[in-house]
Amino acid sequence: MPLSLGNADAETLRRAYLFSGLQDDEYLEAIRHASVLQLAPGQPLFRQGDPVDAIYWVAEGIVKLFRASPQGDEKVIELVGASRLFAEAALFMGGHYPINAVAQTAVRLVAINGREFKSWMAQDVNRCFRLMAGMSARLHMLVNEIDRLTLMKGADRLLQYLLDHADPDEAGRQKVELEAPKQIIASRIGVKPETLSRLLHKLSDQGHIEIHGQILYIRDPEQSRQLLCDTSM
Repeated sequence: MPLSLGNADAETLRRAYLFSGLQDDEYLEAIRHASVLQLAPGQPLFRQGDPVDAIYWVAEGIVKLFRASPQGDEKVIELVGASRLFAEAALFMGGHYPINAVAQTAVRLVAINGREFKSWMAQDVNRCFRLMAGMSARLHMLVNEIDRLTLMKGADRLLQYLLDHADPDEAGRQKVELEAPKQIIASRIGVKPETLSRLLHKLSDQGHIEIHGQILYIRDPEQSRQLLCDTSM
């Protein structure tokens, strides 16, 4: 169904990095051909090799991005959670999606029609520069993240992942719900599933997290962030 420009999704999407440099009237024009999609757990969104026809923003849920080998093995590229954009680079490069996307949980997405969006960009070169500014800032952040993760040990990569996916609960504690299977999280941080279990217990023994089934609590987020900062220096 079409995206209502006055609803909460449109207001939250407004803060996405891609649109951060646009004026309000430009933003409303940019998402004029956006629509809301609902996906059930396990439902594919697009497959590797499909023509690029849209970019997506996650309103609720988690989307798994992955590549598959001829033998059927999966390599998880990213688990895209709420308030995140994806597939925008594929749109600007043209051609076909280089990865697969499937709903990991029940998902609500905003899909922005790729053809209409590119046509809107082509009407004014200044729009392109403003969009590029947002994308450049995002790329710089991702390059720094790759550098940081490359130097991290497994436990540090897991702790960083948990910090990135934590949200405050009613009491203000930083909570992480492990909605994705552990083998997917393990693939995301570059370890084996059995190693992930050991790392979780290690972080618990060190006092960084509390484990309550599929829900984790980060005991002192600021201390954990400082620890990661110190170990990356």
